Amino acid sequence: MIYKNIVYYFLLVLIFTTASCHTSKRSNDSKDITVIPVPKDVVIKKGNFNFSNTTTVGVEDETLLPIANILADYTKRITGTSVLVTNEITESSSIVLKYNKVLSSNAYLVNVGEKISLEASSFASLTNAVATLVQLIKLDNEGSYVPNVAIKDSSDLEFRSVMLDLARFWHPTETIKETIDLLWLYKIPYLHLHLSDNNRFTFPLEDFPEINKVNSNGDREYYTKEELNDLVEYAQDRGVNIIPEVDLPGHSTILWQTYPEVFGSLNPKTNKPEQLHVINIAKEKTYEAVNTIIKELAAVFYTSPYIHVGGDEVYLENLKRVPEYQKYTSENGLAVAADGDANELFCHFINKMNQMVKATGKKTIVWEGFHGTGAGNVVVDKDITIIVWNSTYNDPNNLLENGYEIINSTWIPWYMVGAMNLAPSIDRAYNWEITNWGHWDNTVKDVSTNASTKIIGAQISYWEQNHFKVIPVLKDRVPILAERLWNKTAHKNLKDFKEDLSISSKLYTKLFRPISSTVSNLVQEKDLKFVSKAQVVLDNSKDANYSWAFSKSWNIPSKENMTLYTTPVELTESGVLTIQKQDAAGNRIGYSEQTYYQKITPSYNYKVYGPAPVKGWDSIPDFSKIPLVREGVSSKVSDERLDKINEELFAKVERIGHIDTRFNGIYNPYALELEGNIFLDKETEMTLKLQTHDGLANVYIDDALVAKGKEFKNIPEEYTVKLKQGKHKVKIEYFYQQIQNQLNLMYKTDKMQSFAPFEELVIALQ
Repeated sequence: MIYKNIVYYFLLVLIFTTASCHTSKRSNDSKDITVIPVPKDVVIKKGNFNFSNTTTVGVEDETLLPIANILADYTKRITGTSVLVTNEITESSSIVLKYNKVLSSNAYLVNVGEKISLEASSFASLTNAVATLVQLIKLDNEGSYVPNVAIKDSSDLEFRSVMLDLARFWHPTETIKETIDLLWLYKIPYLHLHLSDNNRFTFPLEDFPEINKVNSNGDREYYTKEELNDLVEYAQDRGVNIIPEVDLPGHSTILWQTYPEVFGSLNPKTNKPEQLHVINIAKEKTYEAVNTIIKELAAVFYTSPYIHVGGDEVYLENLKRVPEYQKYTSENGLAVAADGDANELFCHFINKMNQMVKATGKKTIVWEGFHGTGAGNVVVDKDITIIVWNSTYNDPNNLLENGYEIINSTWIPWYMVGAMNLAPSIDRAYNWEITNWGHWDNTVKDVSTNASTKIIGAQISYWEQNHFKVIPVLKDRVPILAERLWNKTAHKNLKDFKEDLSISSKLYTKLFRPISSTVSNLVQEKDLKFVSKAQVVLDNSKDANYSWAFSKSWNIPSKENMTLYTTPVELTESGVLTIQKQDAAGNRIGYSEQTYYQKITPSYNYKVYGPAPVKGWDSIPDFSKIPLVREGVSSKVSDERLDKINEELFAKVERIGHIDTRFNGIYNPYALELEGNIFLDKETEMTLKLQTHDGLANVYIDDALVAKGKEFKNIPEEYTVKLKQGKHKVKIEYFYQQIQNQLNLMYKTDKMQSFAPFEELVIALQ
């Protein structure tokens, strides 16, 4: 009996050891690991740590429980193995999280052996250690494991940030949370939220409730304090701080238009708001109201060391006509402003804002918007941090020489306008340096500076984006920002980094968009277009399922409006398919995935070439010398398609005569070739009216060049052509340089009173 008990005991030990430790037959022949950003000091050892149902996470301090629970949750998503979290470290703890006050504030340690140890001197740095560990997890047919490795790592640049524009288009909190998860995974510590602009103020103001609008559908266009508090805590648990921005004194129409008696000026004759284009910074009542807003921001976003107060694109001429202007400038010693240079008053305003922000215990950030070091007798405070984006308002060299801390958010590659197809390529981003500012405009010279500790980091500034474009654009660009700021000198060549990015992208999908599907009957898989119907098949697993909804709207449907997936989804019209993965209990796994599928009648064969040069083409390029990006078939533009295009744009396209030149997932300027046919029922002489916004186009009919575009400035050009009755081949060559992707083509005969869309003549492809 004793013998049997001993044998049983040793069998249990053997089973436990096999499951939890390192007797696996798996060999660790890895010569490299995939972690973004690349750790500075890595030692790869023999063996692996294997996950099992006995894996536990212990913390030495209860303050570490939030990130420990996140580690357990995300580990289960990757491995399928449940991990138990305890609020203490015991002998049985497989993974240990603890503080190490010897380490610098931005450093962390990961040590994988028989157990895993994660150490850092701060909570934020421990979240970085956890992100590294999650990226180290591997799977094979034996299970899930982490290679035995010792990592010591720290960042070169402290300020690493991504900005979302919540003011131009509404964003559900789900999108903001997914962005926070993206930033956590790649060790980006700041999420900058642009909360206000001319048309929307998304921060709830208790003293000025009319500013917080409800749209025509009855939907809120502002966040509640409860929603913002939840976002702040969600971010804090992942080591991310949310920097709030209320843009002042410009980009503020909603303030001075809604409450002119507080933020603006009333016309005494009409009793209507004066069109100032800025808040009225020449009266004390405005400053008192702004101070109230600053205090509210500081209270809600208490984890942020910064408040961003705007300061960009300020137009001051109308301000000089308000009745308070002379009195205020004289009383505050602004003699130059009193004489007519309102820039002195603007710089005075920046300093006043800085004092308000500092009174809350935070630091001030502004956009590069003032010139030199100030105006008149006012020098802008040197303890203000400035984001340099355009380099035309203020040269970064000037700011550095005068002692300002600056942040690089250069147009190329970190300024993005997704709806306008401006999101520079991975190659351009990876080859960027922290000392470089590149502009999309041919007339603006690029700027370089010497290396300086006053350049504290960089930021992706993502403008005018819809919520459904946030992750598709940022998912492959945030890792590059992370790499180039964590390591000022790139540790890998571009080819190797792209391989790492591919692996990391799959991990991201598994963690946050774990949706496996196949779609049939698309005419071009990447375009998401179909002719008669398409079918979406979802891959249900035994421990999870899917729910779905189909709509004409991008609004994320509620759980109650989703249908449990049981059979393939048949698509017979254009619309947005939303899919959510969930466990057996109905709890969401990751985030919902939204895809717009478009039903078309094929009218053109197309070819997309690119990318465009950094400064764009100056004339129609030789297409044979440009790489082919994509080819397929496309359709004439419909009213429904025009609605969808304009839903995504802040600056809307002209509807009449518009030709659809946009392609799903292409975010860099490109050249395009469209080939189709027109039919005329009789011999016709017509005038063609061609108009582009930021590029050029050529039109060929039966291989003859009938319209050669020369005008870049959104001015229509007219051409005359005479054609016989019957079918004619049409080819359009088009490109746009950087921003405004817009092509319009109209026609008119002498029998017509006005121009009509050229596409009325285009027939379906045979």
